[in-house]
Amino acid sequence: MSADTVKVTIQPYGRRIEVRRGTDLLEAVRLAGIIIRSVCGGKGDCGKCKVIVRSGEVKHDYDPKSKLLTPDELSSGYVLACQARVLTDCEVFIPPETRVEAQKIQMDVLLPRISPDPAVKKVYIPSDEVVGGGLADAVGRRLGVPVEVEPEAAREAGELAIESPSGLTAVVNVHDGARAFAVEEGDTRTRAYGLAVDIGTTKIVVYLVDLVTGRILGSASDYNAQIAYGEDVVSRIAYAMDVRDGLKVLQRAVVETINRLASKLASEHGISTSEIYDVCVGGNTVMTYLFVGRDPSPLLETKVKVEIPREPFIERAADLGLEVNRGASVYCLPSAGRFLGGDAVGDILVSGMYRSSDVSLLIDIGTNVEVVLGCDAWLLSTTAAAGPAFEGWGVRYGMRAITGAIDSVKIDPETLKASYTVIGNVKPRGICGSGLIDLLSEMFRHGIIDTLGKINRKLSSPYIREGIDGYEYVVVPREEAGIDSDIVITEKDIANLIDAKSAACAAVAVLMKKMKLGVDDIGNVYICGAFGRYINPNSAMAIGLIPEFTRAKITYIGNGSVGGAYLTLVSRRYREDAVKVAKMITYYDLLKDADFMDEYLAGFVLPGKKELFPTWWEASRKKRRQLTS
Repeated sequence: MSADTVKVTIQPYGRRIEVRRGTDLLEAVRLAGIIIRSVCGGKGDCGKCKVIVRSGEVKHDYDPKSKLLTPDELSSGYVLACQARVLTDCEVFIPPETRVEAQKIQMDVLLPRISPDPAVKKVYIPSDEVVGGGLADAVGRRLGVPVEVEPEAAREAGELAIESPSGLTAVVNVHDGARAFAVEEGDTRTRAYGLAVDIGTTKIVVYLVDLVTGRILGSASDYNAQIAYGEDVVSRIAYAMDVRDGLKVLQRAVVETINRLASKLASEHGISTSEIYDVCVGGNTVMTYLFVGRDPSPLLETKVKVEIPREPFIERAADLGLEVNRGASVYCLPSAGRFLGGDAVGDILVSGMYRSSDVSLLIDIGTNVEVVLGCDAWLLSTTAAAGPAFEGWGVRYGMRAITGAIDSVKIDPETLKASYTVIGNVKPRGICGSGLIDLLSEMFRHGIIDTLGKINRKLSSPYIREGIDGYEYVVVPREEAGIDSDIVITEKDIANLIDAKSAACAAVAVLMKKMKLGVDDIGNVYICGAFGRYINPNSAMAIGLIPEFTRAKITYIGNGSVGGAYLTLVSRRYREDAVKVAKMITYYDLLKDADFMDEYLAGFVLPGKKELFPTWWEASRKKRRQLTS
């Protein structure tokens, strides 16, 4: 370590990083790969990046007149990370109010603690009891309820009771009544497995779960084979309607994908697929309909009101073609409407917002943005067509989050050169959604674009130039890129991103307006979905993608669809909660609301309306004055 560098230890993460002397703590934390609250982007205006200096010396350029830190906090060693420059080796602690809860827990899902109480139980019965009184009576006495025994299971039980002195184990589904659907020789109560499945439009995720312990044994994912018949839900509905046996083709495609993943997981963990006794599935309404083979055409109906049953579809696995135990059931998380499916219900279950008296906001950003606002007394939801810009569509060098995609960006305020990280640590080939959000935020923060998203022509920089689509900013020069050209973002790209972010923010703003709530009234913000998992919330607020929630705790919950499937797989109570949530939600149609257009158009000025972005609005105003003075 040179004399010009110092070491910063960051707790409670146990990270240690070497930085140049004089580096501010906010930058040190970022370099360590940790995200903390910083609504104003390091300008010292918001007071959100509070950290505690436990040892070492820092220079804290703090103005007491701002009153961003209380006297007690100052006496306890609190500093604003963006205003504290490191002078010596030091140790800092990130307090809970500053952390952005983004831990990867349970394979990309932030799951609540749960005591297993699955719908499938195993009951051991001595052979003589079966011979003397029959399987139904023997199992019923132990469960304390009447038991229906399927014919095939009754026949096998009779044979095993005579042939096997070691007794037998009955496999019983107790979700709605009690149905014994399989029997096994000996005592197999420790071996019971299930699948939690997320059927996404693009990808399918499967968890293999031990039903006895509730432990997730493994996960696997692959592209949904339906993608060959259309990349979006509308095209798949059209295929199901217009092509002979189209619905059967699509249903078979998704089932084959699940079977392949289930077989892979079972083989890896030494399990027979016949030991998989239960399957729970989350997905949007269209994906759920196609999976169970239900006609999806009513979901496109616009002239009449379409009632979506807010009950789970429960099917026999064998009838759907799933290669698990022949008597296994399939439970599909209930939908709450045409545009709000079981995946959203799963998000809500994982967040726990329906059990809390605090008002919470849940947001899932993709081609469509899904928003749920509420608490234990009410849930109000809506969706908006945010467009595919954040998935790379309509952006010249936009791409999905795959190897070679830039996923985070920083811009040097002096040179205006961009630095970035790339998925797979290879040369960049494009920019994915989280990178685009960072990039737009950094360009706005450093005056490269104005409040309308126009590139500042007055800046003298080799990274700002006029291109074939007007002015553009060079993110990656050709010599650094993994493609044979510069990677740039154009004013046209920026306009598409602003359009998408405006729709997303407007959906949130309309729900808040209907309930007469302001940004200070929201206690929790849950960001979900594969894309949302990697969004920097500070960047998202800076560009006006989501409002600046001044008091909220921000939590990433990851893939809530598969999380909801997991919860309903291992807990009967969560199945009851899923129906409760689906029936509790009131869906609000933005297309019929005059406020939506007002909020949408307001978002075209970065970051957005002053009441939604109080800190950022003031910070951007100061920045404009500096640039024009």
